[in-house]
Amino acid sequence: MINRILLDEKKKTELPETYKDLKGKRILVTGAAGFIGGALFKRLVEYDLDVTGTVLYPEEANELESQGYRAKVLDLASEEPWDGLLEGMDIVLNIAALFQEAEHGESMYHKVNVDGTLKLARTAANCGVKRFVHCSTVGVHGNVKEVPCTEQTSFNPMDEYHRTKLKGELAVLDFAKTLSDKDMIVTVNRPAMVYGPGDERMLKLFSAIQSGKFVMIGSGEVLAHLGYIEDQVDSLLLGAVRPRGDVHLEAFNIASGSYISLNELVSSIAEATGKRIPKWKIPVAPVWLAGLLCEILCRPFGVKPPIFRRRVGFFTHNRAFDLSKAREKLGYESRVDHKQGIRMTVDWYQQHGFI
Repeated sequence: MINRILLDEKKKTELPETYKDLKGKRILVTGAAGFIGGALFKRLVEYDLDVTGTVLYPEEANELESQGYRAKVLDLASEEPWDGLLEGMDIVLNIAALFQEAEHGESMYHKVNVDGTLKLARTAANCGVKRFVHCSTVGVHGNVKEVPCTEQTSFNPMDEYHRTKLKGELAVLDFAKTLSDKDMIVTVNRPAMVYGPGDERMLKLFSAIQSGKFVMIGSGEVLAHLGYIEDQVDSLLLGAVRPRGDVHLEAFNIASGSYISLNELVSSIAEATGKRIPKWKIPVAPVWLAGLLCEILCRPFGVKPPIFRRRVGFFTHNRAFDLSKAREKLGYESRVDHKQGIRMTVDWYQQHGFI
């Protein structure tokens, strides 16, 4: 399903000096129907750049083309060659992935997030692509083993999505080490908990708080680190223009502002929606067990479970990141703190009738 933000009114925006090297380049954005990919794709369109987006289904491509976008179909699980798609491209921004599909087993996650990603990188290099920016996730660090977590902190993936995203980024970086100094520049971007206008994943949390149905699971003292969508787009574009010495073979953890507790996050959303949060809380264990049971029962039928363990992890895992490396090497600076971002997100949800 195409992210709604792509169907909002398009506007033209002057290309900032920071991204001037994108001018005249042919750019491919994979996963353009999704939240991050869609926002990135739309920003490049608004800069009036030569950009093509890929989507999973032909009907999505048709709908985007009817809106005036250039779109192609790309299935990372496909055995088809992709040379025709990548020939002549200068920059590939790879956002596509299998995500939050609990009805699929680890083999399908591996086929898309590892095999498909590596095949895309190899094909891009063979076709003469100059830059390959791969979108991974801070989830490779899972429940972080140090606060704040750096790019050197031990990996701790918690489920099949995060395990395969880790394997995918490592496979791409290992492949990139075989390239010459004049070949494709490869960079890994690890987004934090990305939210903002167009997001439907965190909409569940915003909606529950706005409707008065939210109850905290656990203490709420775990740490959360948000990433506002426009900050995330900036970080991806910086990866496509910074000097080779700063970004080649590098991975960057990306978030906005500073980390906060889950209680602070929920309170900020409640303040923006004008609601109050119940003081009572639900123990974690029974909810986690319910998620496990739902996954076991639903997976044989290919049905998405109503609750699964990774969602429970939202209430139990610490996520807090040191952004020093991104500031130093990417030149990344967050423009939106969590209170501003939450307010703008609530406004967008209300304007579109989501809450």
